[in-house]
Amino acid sequence: MSGEPLLITDACTACGACLLTCPEHALRPAPGKPRVVTEACTSCGECVEICPRDAIDLLR
Repeated sequence: MSGEPLLITDACTACGACLLTCPEHALRPAPGKPRVVTEACTSCGECVEICPRDAIDLLR
């Protein structure tokens, strides 16, 4: 599969909940909102479930 597995929207406040929840460590801190490590993301959806702002959408 190619392309981004997740969309992190502008609703993200960079609270870090997704970073702590991701079992694959596929989200990394970055200015403004987390960066997705596409190769590591398995699209498990844990970050989507934990996000308090509903700022993450699965694309796969």
